[in-house]
Amino acid sequence: MHRHASIFNLIHEIGSLKDTIVTMMDTEGNTLLHLAAKRAPPQRQLELVSGAAFQMCLELVWFKEVKKIMPPSLINYKNSAGKTASELFSEEHKELRKDAESWMKSTAENCMLIATVVATGAFAAAITVPGGVDHKGGKPNKLGKTSWFSVFTISDATAFISSATSILIFLSILLSRYAESDFYKSLPLKLICGLVALFCSITSMMVAFASAFFITYHQYASYLVPIFVSIFASLPAILFLILQFSLWSDIMHSTVWCRELFKPSKKMLYALEN
Repeated sequence: MHRHASIFNLIHEIGSLKDTIVTMMDTEGNTLLHLAAKRAPPQRQLELVSGAAFQMCLELVWFKEVKKIMPPSLINYKNSAGKTASELFSEEHKELRKDAESWMKSTAENCMLIATVVATGAFAAAITVPGGVDHKGGKPNKLGKTSWFSVFTISDATAFISSATSILIFLSILLSRYAESDFYKSLPLKLICGLVALFCSITSMMVAFASAFFITYHQYASYLVPIFVSIFASLPAILFLILQFSLWSDIMHSTVWCRELFKPSKKMLYALEN
């Protein structure tokens, strides 16, 4: 109930006493799984992450980990109120699930809007290539004349493909059922993939922008102008990482690091007999 991973791991290390502890019940007939089904106090693990979706993910991780150590006969056991642990979990986390759904939809919509802008810009850049097009043959004027044109082509294509991919991923998030089980792995994994694809599209767009400057201004006195512009072109990608650091931290904590907490040591503790 209070989400102490060290105590949970200790249960694994006490040998045969574990079988006795996991079958204990309180005065209301609640098993260990019923207690894990109750929503964590605000001052506990839920303060470690921001965003209702990641809080819901953490709660599901705890519930499923406790469920693994429970005897099969007690998984669907009903307490004195006539509720199983799963029913109690759904009741306790009803509001959190709604908040998690709203948070996930809002995040997906905002990210999809950014990805759409990137895809539009990348598509427009592919049509209006730097240096123009030969009206007679329809071939780009800079094709084969500078290696920067190849950089532009690859980066622009990468920006468009990755942004289109992120749009589809965020669309799948919006169309999800938003069931409790979806917040355990499905939705966090989709959000990770969508954000990675979005970051790749922004980075590739900046590379395409910088290479376009080298193509356009390479014939001038020096490369100072395109180099200067290229350095500043990297700022959006860097700012994206910095501004989204807390979000990435919450994602990693709720989907990866928190699962690493449930790894008891190989040491076994036994009661000494007199």
